[in-house]
Amino acid sequence: MLFAVPETPAEWYERVRAGIDADGYRDVDWRSWRSWPFDGSLWVRPLDPPVTTEPPRAGAGGNDCAQCERSQGAAAADYLVWRDELFMLGLPFEASSLPLAMFLMTRRHTDLSGLTPDEAQRMGTLLVEVERAACQVLAVPRIQAVRWGDGSEHLHWWLMARPTGMLQLRGTFLSHWDDLLPRQPAEPARADAEFVARRLVERVGGEALAHPGRA
Repeated sequence: MLFAVPETPAEWYERVRAGIDADGYRDVDWRSWRSWPFDGSLWVRPLDPPVTTEPPRAGAGGNDCAQCERSQGAAAADYLVWRDELFMLGLPFEASSLPLAMFLMTRRHTDLSGLTPDEAQRMGTLLVEVERAACQVLAVPRIQAVRWGDGSEHLHWWLMARPTGMLQLRGTFLSHWDDLLPRQPAEPARADAEFVARRLVERVGGEALAHPGRA
C-alpha cells in the first residue's frame, strides 16, 4: 500500500503562495463578528517564506527560563497563586485587563510533548477544575484555555475569562481585547486570582500562595 508523503514547509508555502497569486487571500468578514475589536480596513501582510532554522524559544533547554526563575524561592510568592507537586498557577508577567488571566504551568521545565503520564492526567484535571473554581467565585461564565508555546519553551496554558454578559469579548478575539483595554490594577487582580486558588485547594488540593502583603 502506498501512502502520500506529507508536504514539506517549502511545498506548503509554494502551494499557498500560488493560491494567493491566483485568487488573493480568502475573504473573511470578521467585521460582521460582534467580537471583532476594530473598525475600518486592515490589510493582510505578505506571506513570508519559511526559514530554514527556527529561532530558539525563551528558556530553551531550561536556560534563563523566566517561569523557572520566578517560581523559585522568595520570588514565588509574587508570581504564583497556587501549586502542587506537579503544576503551578502564576500571574502574567504584564497586568491584564480581564477579570482573570493566569498561567497553568508545569513545576519542572518541560513542554507539552515531554509530559509524563501522571503530569498529563493532572493537567487535564486542572484545566477542568480551574474553570469550575473560577466560575464559582468570580462573575465569569467560563475560561478560555489557550496554549501557543511559540515564545517560551516552558509549558504554559493561558487561562483567560471575560466578565459575564460582555458578549463583545466572546471567543477568538478575547486576547486581542485584553491587549487593547485598560489594565486592571495589580492588587485587585491578585486578590481575585487568590480567590480562585483557595477554591481550587478545596476542590483538588495543593497549596494556595497569598501575596506577602496579605499573608
